[in-house]
Amino acid sequence: MPVRRADPDSTGVDPYRRLSASQVITWNTCPRLWYYSYIPKLKSPLPPQILRGNAVEECISRILRESPVYISSSDIDKIASPLNSDGSVAYDSDEGWVGPKLEVIPKENWPLNREQLFNWAVSRMEIHFDNCWNSAIIDWKSSPNRIGKSEDIDPDEGRQMIIAGINLHLDQVELCLGSDGGPNFESWRRGEYRPEWPAPDGFPKKWNSLHPAAENHLSPMTWVEAWEVSRPWFVDPDGSSFTETTCHPNDWFQGEYDLVYRWTGKIRIVDLKASVGKGDRSGGYIEQLRLYSWIWWETHARKDEVEGLEIWYLGPGTIKKVPMPSELEMSKYNDELEELYLKIHSKVPDISDCPPNPSPLRYFDVGGIPSDPPVDPNPKARCEKCDLRGICENSDYELVLPSENRLEKFSHAWPITSMDDIKTRHTVIGEVRELDGPNLNPDGTVDLSFKLIDGYERAKVKVHRFGGPKNVSRSIQNQSTIRIENALTSIWRSELVIDLDSKSIISIADSEERAPMIDIETRVNVIGRIWSINAFPNGKGVARWSITLVDSSGSVGIVAFKQFIPVIAAGLSRGDEIAILNGEIGEFAGQKQVRLGPGARVVLLKSSEDLDPF
Repeated sequence: MPVRRADPDSTGVDPYRRLSASQVITWNTCPRLWYYSYIPKLKSPLPPQILRGNAVEECISRILRESPVYISSSDIDKIASPLNSDGSVAYDSDEGWVGPKLEVIPKENWPLNREQLFNWAVSRMEIHFDNCWNSAIIDWKSSPNRIGKSEDIDPDEGRQMIIAGINLHLDQVELCLGSDGGPNFESWRRGEYRPEWPAPDGFPKKWNSLHPAAENHLSPMTWVEAWEVSRPWFVDPDGSSFTETTCHPNDWFQGEYDLVYRWTGKIRIVDLKASVGKGDRSGGYIEQLRLYSWIWWETHARKDEVEGLEIWYLGPGTIKKVPMPSELEMSKYNDELEELYLKIHSKVPDISDCPPNPSPLRYFDVGGIPSDPPVDPNPKARCEKCDLRGICENSDYELVLPSENRLEKFSHAWPITSMDDIKTRHTVIGEVRELDGPNLNPDGTVDLSFKLIDGYERAKVKVHRFGGPKNVSRSIQNQSTIRIENALTSIWRSELVIDLDSKSIISIADSEERAPMIDIETRVNVIGRIWSINAFPNGKGVARWSITLVDSSGSVGIVAFKQFIPVIAAGLSRGDEIAILNGEIGEFAGQKQVRLGPGARVVLLKSSEDLDPF
């Protein structure tokens, strides 16, 4: 099946910590690059070329979704798929599908040959293109981490890539016609065949009515029949991102196919690339397709092997065939990738687990053809082009990042903490008062709350909103002296708050142990350069400002909500050097975070224009 839904309740796999083809490719490219990209999430800037790829793929999908039997060359867009509340296509519902309500256009207007079918498809491109292009621009512009201008991308190049995709699909239509429709054609003509996962076409998943294009079984196959029968499965353009992925049976890997052809009775997986196929990325595309072949095999009980893998480079309009992995190779994939998953996703890996070990930089010519020579002889060639060369120890690029320990500002000397020294978790010892609980939950976590007393210091102890601890001493009771380890701390209305999560431990303290509550620091001052702007309020659901800062020691996330978003935020850009003063220390998804709250300040120290580029 093209889509296999995950079941995290039974597998226990965190849906936000699965492997993907892009992660595997990044890890094989350089483990340190993977670490920076997925642990502190040092995002690379988003160039405008990405909008071309999104627009081209969406437009091709909308053309493939239509039928020349129902849609004329000049019709407006008539097909829209019903969606669930999470934005996924409502495949399991029979309601809301527009296909059964479409009216057949006069038969004399149906395409009779390839040229007419091509002209119909190109006319449909013109109907859809502006909406797809403008939607892609809006989506790209919504990213505060973008660079460049949308005007740098030529829409006519996008049109030519879509036309190339139409022609490559029409090659499949013509092959289907010349092969008399493949093994399922006659049952399709009788209205008896529809795949378990049909191509998006405006009709419900279960729909076996006779298609109006179907001719008598004695008649030769027509071009419109070939269009219907050869149509591949593809991601429905109405669904939200990543809602049509397919997951490994054990949920720890996921991927999303572009096109799946199966009219021959065999499976051919195609990846669309809105590029010419030059550069190192073309090597990663080969790995991606081979992983897709493996995940298809895994999700089909290891019985249904893929027949072919192809990359369609829409720039030159050429096909690159990718060698199929053998069954032995796919078995090794499963073992090696599960080992990788356990290494980097069963716990948050340390940077030392992800060494700076870059693979050789590869070269490809147009169409993804290996260059001569195929790799750069310089072992550090990849590092010289890496977006993270300014902060990686393996690079020779010298970038001076902030390392101050003091800032004179607002007639005050602010002590500056290096990001590596920010401490988000604490150990504290005190006496229990006003204990509520403990109560054991079905998932093994413990519910409890109490006051913790240490001399004149007091703190409110409670369960974290994302789940409580599992390791709590059975001896805990009022007046007992306990030790809390790995607790998250914050200040709420001048009171110290201690949050307990799955990493926290409560035990009975030894009489000689000391871990004073007064030593806990909940505020911090930092200086760094803006690596990326991750979120900015847009009035459409995003109500926070979020950036990533880097200094000479590491990185930290900065976040502000609603009224605490500083006015200066609108004028800051990637590469600026700023100071965060009196920020609240926190943690999110295992990473250090500084939150802006009452009394916090953001100060621009140096503009990116006056500093060396990353």
